[in-house]
Amino acid sequence: MAGNEYRTNSRTKIMEYLLANRDHAVSVREIDLHMKAENYPVNLTTIYRYLDKLEKDGCLIRYVGEGDKATYQYADRERRCAEHLHLKCTECGAVFHLDCAFMDEISSHIREHHGFFLQCRNSVLYGLCETCRKKKISKNSD
Repeated sequence: MAGNEYRTNSRTKIMEYLLANRDHAVSVREIDLHMKAENYPVNLTTIYRYLDKLEKDGCLIRYVGEGDKATYQYADRERRCAEHLHLKCTECGAVFHLDCAFMDEISSHIREHHGFFLQCRNSVLYGLCETCRKKKISKNSD
């Protein structure tokens, strides 16, 4: 029974971290470092298994970046994350929800003119957010 309690406590702590960081994607390393900083070290295998479970349950979106390094973001059911694309800043890692009427237009066009149905769940467009773009412009003009 103690093993189940540990697993439950670990999952609770991991979920708390994911919820607190729901506006950007986090890596397993970041979760691990946070747990250690909170004096609650969790086995890496436990983190990976729980993230896999959450992804299968539709609670997480998994993004694969450079070198196949994955990051994860809590998928708000209220925000219908599985139904729209996300924008991810390559500089700061912030994730933005592209949940607007324009998405419906894109989906309709692709479906009607190309016979293709978008699967938005793990789809992400990469680029620079406004803040990071301004920082780069400012840095380059110095």
